[in-house]
This record gives sequence, C-alpha cells and structure tokens, in this order.
Amino acid sequence: MTSGRGQGRLLVPPLSPALVELAGRRHRRGEVTSRLLLQTRALAFVEGYRLRRAGRRDIHEELALIEPVNRGFAYEGAALAAALADLATPRRAPAPGSQDGRQTRLGHLLDGPGAGFVHLVHVGAGWAAAVLPWRTVHRRLPLDPLLRWLALDGAGFARGFFGGPGAIRRLARRPDRDDPVQTVLRQGLGRSLWFVECGDVPAIGRQIEGFPPGLRPELWAGVGLAVCYAGGCSDRQFEHLQTLDGKERAALAQGAAFAAEARRTAGHVPAHTAAAVAALTGVPADTAANWARDSRDSALALGPEIDSYRWWQREIRRRATAAAG
Repeated sequence: MTSGRGQGRLLVPPLSPALVELAGRRHRRGEVTSRLLLQTRALAFVEGYRLRRAGRRDIHEELALIEPVNRGFAYEGAALAAALADLATPRRAPAPGSQDGRQTRLGHLLDGPGAGFVHLVHVGAGWAAAVLPWRTVHRRLPLDPLLRWLALDGAGFARGFFGGPGAIRRLARRPDRDDPVQTVLRQGLGRSLWFVECGDVPAIGRQIEGFPPGLRPELWAGVGLAVCYAGGCSDRQFEHLQTLDGKERAALAQGAAFAAEARRTAGHVPAHTAAAVAALTGVPADTAANWARDSRDSALALGPEIDSYRWWQREIRRRATAAAG
C-alpha cells in the first residue's frame, strides 16, 4: 500500500520554475529591476509548492528557512499544493475528538506559524479555483468565513498570470460585471497585471482601460495590493500611480491596506511595503493596516456572504478617502 506521504505527492502535479518565468509567458519585460525582483517572488511560490507537495509534516520548519520577504509567497504556493491534495482526497469523517477541517493538509498549514500567513494561505488555496469549480473549492476547504473570499482573488490571479495578456483581454469582454463573485475575481486579475506587465504602470493602465468602467477600480485594488506586498515599483512608476483619483485612487489605497495588514500579521513589514503603502495611502503602513483590521469584525458581524467581504473593502476605501481629505 502506498504511504500517505507518497499519496500526497501523487495527488499534486509538479510545478516547474519555468512555468513562472516572467519573460517567457507572453509577459512584458517591463523594467529590468522590477522583473528580476518579481521573478524571485514567483520562484518562492514554486518553492513553497514543492515543499508542501513533498508531504513532510515539518512544513513550517521548512518554510521558516525562506527569507521573510519571500516567505508569504512560499506559503501561498504551499497552500495551492495543500488545497489540490485535499480536493483530490475523498472526504473522511473527522477522528473522534478532533475539529473538522484540522485533518486536512490546508488545515495543518493554517496551524501554528501558518496563522501569520492566513491571508496568503487563502489566496493560494484559491489558485485551485482556476482549474476546479469555485463551488467545489468553496465547500470542501476549511476556509475562514470572511477571508475565504480571498480565494477568489487567488483564482483571478492564476487566470491572469498563466493566461497572459490574451486571457486578460478575453476576461475584459465578459458581461458579468454585476456579479460580486466575478468582481472579486477581477481584483486578483488586477494583482496579476503587476506581474504580467512586470511593473509597467502605463501598460497596466492600458489593460485596465479595456474593462467596463465599473470594474476598473477593482482591478486597481489588485494592483495596489501587488505593488505594496510584492514590491518592484520604481519612483517613475509611483508617479504614474499617483495620477489616479476618485474611486480608482481609493481602490488602490484599499489594496495597499490589505498588503499592509498581511505583512503585519506575518510579523515582518519590509521597507518596500512601508514606503509603497505611505505613497499610495498618505498614511503610515501601520495606520493603513488598522483600517483593514479594525473594520474586519464589523464585516464578520454582517455574516459570511460575499456582500460582507465587499462591505469590508468599501469601508477601507471610505477611510482612505476620508484620510485624503
């Protein structure tokens, strides 16, 4: 009989570093410095995926060896591997006295040190929804009542990252702009644009202009999250971002606040995050992170539906607009 560890590897296909080569997937080359930095983030994702696919129980110790600035991306990759394995494994009744969901690989990844990367784990699990029905991912995985909607962000990112400019243009033509599920998915798509265009803000703007006006702020929210979490934004590109105004600027700030809170929760706010959040919100990263954390309980009180998640985003945008005067 095959061991459980071996089964974990068989259930999850390998992921080659070549699949995340930014210059080789119809992605634009952007600025060299930005492209090389973003490439290191993508490779950290692959490393996390590889470590979780190996099925070791000391996954947190393995991930702790990755430098802090890249560790969140590694947890994101590990979450995709864990989610795929869980979704491919027949359901079993929980052991007596155990909590439902803690028997899963994804549940184990969220335990202990993984709690600091809860946002990235949810995003990574959502990559599975790029190839499997969202309803299956949503129902089968042990996701947080509110943060589970971040999995949609992950699905949107995967579609844009692997599909490239052609897939992004096709998604721009889809007539589902009033569907909140598709709206959140578009934020992940916006986040992928930072990688697809390798930090070229004017090129990102041209892509976003192809979407209906009502969806453009959602895409900019994803861009703001990527700029602040991943980094790679030059002074020249910040100047382009700071020309945005109105709803698009507020959405950009909301993405920045999400990035600030995700980094703070992990216990390490790198210099590029602090600088980018301040540039896009006009407040220190800790203040922007508080916008996200302080309004989360109110969003949870509204219930676990996607409308609560959307309220959470709008509340952060409201606070950002008020702070801007």
